[in-house]
Amino acid sequence: MLLTVFLASFLLTKFVQRAGTEMLADARASDQARLRREAYSALEVTLAVLAEFLATDGALHSPAQGWTDPLGYAGYEPAGGQVVTVEYEDESGKVSLPRADATGLLNLLLQLGLTRTEAERVADALLGWTQAEHLATGIETDAQNYQRAALPHRAALRPLRSFGELAAVQVARDFFFDETGRPTELLQELRASASLYSFDRVNINSASSAVLAAAGLDTGQSAALKAYARQQAKSGGVGYFNSVSEAAAVVGGAAPLQTFGADVRALRIKITVRDGAAVYRLVAVVAPAGGATYAPTPALPAEGEQNPPTPSADQPAAPAAATAGMIRGVAEISSKKLDYPFKVLEIVEDAEPSDPVQ
Repeated sequence: MLLTVFLASFLLTKFVQRAGTEMLADARASDQARLRREAYSALEVTLAVLAEFLATDGALHSPAQGWTDPLGYAGYEPAGGQVVTVEYEDESGKVSLPRADATGLLNLLLQLGLTRTEAERVADALLGWTQAEHLATGIETDAQNYQRAALPHRAALRPLRSFGELAAVQVARDFFFDETGRPTELLQELRASASLYSFDRVNINSASSAVLAAAGLDTGQSAALKAYARQQAKSGGVGYFNSVSEAAAVVGGAAPLQTFGADVRALRIKITVRDGAAVYRLVAVVAPAGGATYAPTPALPAEGEQNPPTPSADQPAAPAAATAGMIRGVAEISSKKLDYPFKVLEIVEDAEPSDPVQ
């Protein structure tokens, strides 16, 4: 009898434990679905506010235009006491890696703290990995070395699809990852100063000192641009440049501003929804008409071919790679389908606050 009671008690305890776990999992899934709906609602509102400023001013220059707090601007109230925050990162305030040449890469790496010799090696290796027509300046950066590796493979011969891909690039991986494979501080600095998207002009309103210096502006010119924008904002002015000619008036017509523009070409929108201990994050990268795109991905060469065929102008962009714990959207969703004046270049759900190897 006692054995029967003991066995029944044991089975009942296990049942309660399992039921509790399943109820907790169901509750968490329900919370995630609810917060996800709120995040996408906030994204819709944010895009609508950006579209209004784009239509009114003709371009997005800087959050100082008035779109710093899009939810407050629109009078949006989250449901059920949830707390929603919106942050921006102007991708076009960085160097466009798909369009960077050897000089541009070298200058950027120098600004990030590498010596000239180190910067030359890393730039040579990156170009050897991404460009079929690049001629390596050293044996260690020659793309043919990949075929002589312990596991033979070929260089990608296309623009980087993620910063984590740098772990596969000879020479470069020694600087961007440590012995255990963890990203170094240099990789995080590269992410802050370089973009994987292709665009023709860097937004001077959001360009960092490193990006300005990589383009050839000296410390005094960079400081003058930042000081002018701050002074304008304090005196009731707009606090940003509407055109490069305005910036040229501050630093002089001889300043190297040829690669700059004054409008956003790609904007990363970061939305965080909180409800007690539950947190949900959504990140979207959007581009206005004529803005950033994914660089065309050339086809791999056939066996024995030296160079891949040139991609056609209408070749579709490659979809972004899936990352653990994330959901990425397919690149360049048609603005006609979504009825937005933007292209959606990327969507990441449940993104970590900082993931240095995306």
